[in-house]
Amino acid sequence: MPRQSTDFDRAIEALFTDHWALALQVALNASASYQHAASRWEGAVVLACSDAPSPGLTAAGELLERGVYLDLWHGECRAARLANAADYASARYVLSADAATWLLVLDGDMAPTMAILRGKITLKRGTLGGLLPHVHAATALVVVAQGVDRRVPGHLQGAHHAAMPPNAVAGAAVGHAGGVASGVRRPALQSTSAAGLRFNLLPMRLWEKAKRYGIWNPSDIDFAQDRLDWQTLQPDEQDVLLRLTSLFQAGEESVTLDILPLLDVIAQEGRLEEQLYLTSFLWEEAKHVEVFRRFFDNVAELSGDLTHYHSASYQRIFGDELPTAMGRLRTDRSPVAQARASVTYNMIVEGVLAETGYHVYHQILTARGIMPGMQRVAALLKADESRHLAYGIFLLSRLVVEHGDDVWRAIAVRMDELLPSAIEIINESFAAYPVDNRPFGLAPEAFVQFAMTQFQRRYDRIERARRQTVSDLHTLDELEVS
Repeated sequence: MPRQSTDFDRAIEALFTDHWALALQVALNASASYQHAASRWEGAVVLACSDAPSPGLTAAGELLERGVYLDLWHGECRAARLANAADYASARYVLSADAATWLLVLDGDMAPTMAILRGKITLKRGTLGGLLPHVHAATALVVVAQGVDRRVPGHLQGAHHAAMPPNAVAGAAVGHAGGVASGVRRPALQSTSAAGLRFNLLPMRLWEKAKRYGIWNPSDIDFAQDRLDWQTLQPDEQDVLLRLTSLFQAGEESVTLDILPLLDVIAQEGRLEEQLYLTSFLWEEAKHVEVFRRFFDNVAELSGDLTHYHSASYQRIFGDELPTAMGRLRTDRSPVAQARASVTYNMIVEGVLAETGYHVYHQILTARGIMPGMQRVAALLKADESRHLAYGIFLLSRLVVEHGDDVWRAIAVRMDELLPSAIEIINESFAAYPVDNRPFGLAPEAFVQFAMTQFQRRYDRIERARRQTVSDLHTLDELEVS
């Protein structure tokens, strides 16, 4: 976007002013949704424009960026103004982006969370781990800001939407029922043809690892010491382990039930090597369901209902988004539908929630030196999930390589849609316990930071596929996509 545009300059002038800040303050204080989302937020924020300097405002002899200071406290905006040097020094967070990025965010073309994760918005003060637990508050603030009057010229908005038309993602998300076969003869079988099996392909290498490392039996896990250790735990320590395990249990059952449409799509497309690996994928998910139930039966000796641990955000992901996205593949096998399903299943459910959960679980048990059976379970599941994630990233990368920017945009939008709820599930798991006395000394910021670091690394890996070929993907080392 040309920086020299007079209209562009006027748009930024309209945003980073006392007038706009005061209008935003009024709108925030009138918004019930913001007040609810930000009820636990404490601390002031500066939103700074990196290519709009403020002559005369200096800190340590450096020219400051022009920014807006917002004094935010438990859902209330107590003050709003053009930021001065003291505001920059005292703010809990300073978020800086160029003018083009702020306009994309305020036009709704870029989600603030993804803008931060992709480095479009940088944290000049504060930490990512501290900010991400408040992702819903940040999103609600941006939604309010989008409704504040501002002078954005019509042709400037058109330029944004030319890059990503408002109906492009919606239309792409609808997709088409491509590849749906009805009454069609099966094509020639691959394994008896000249093609044979391509053992060098990444899915086949994952299949080889699954055969080597995935052969374990839940009923062989010895839980005798775990039961003794369980009886020594304090009630709140038992509660946090029950909470985490119930999330694992229901999550593993959900992914076991919901993966079948993806297997069918891959089979219908004749991708035999991928289909061979996916047979182990389903089998491993089923074993995960069994092993967590054995924990409840043999360690906690609990037969009651555990669904009270499943929050609204958890229900949204596992009760709505996952079965809807995966179930859609039964009638819509388009690349965009496949991408949305894989983002939901692999990037969010497995990559953010399951991997972070197992990380927390393993850290709790090993730090205390308890429950060796469940320590082994956590290690086995982590190994299984690393292969699942590798395939998911491969699948998304292949879809980007084969089908281009429509799929890439669908991936980015789907991540924007689900990441806030995924982070909120992590936050809700810790919110049930006193901040100053959490069981096992757990620190949620560290685990949110872990989840986001892993997420960003995989997101970057998928984005690189925009410059690659399918051959490039097949020759990747598994570690690159795990």
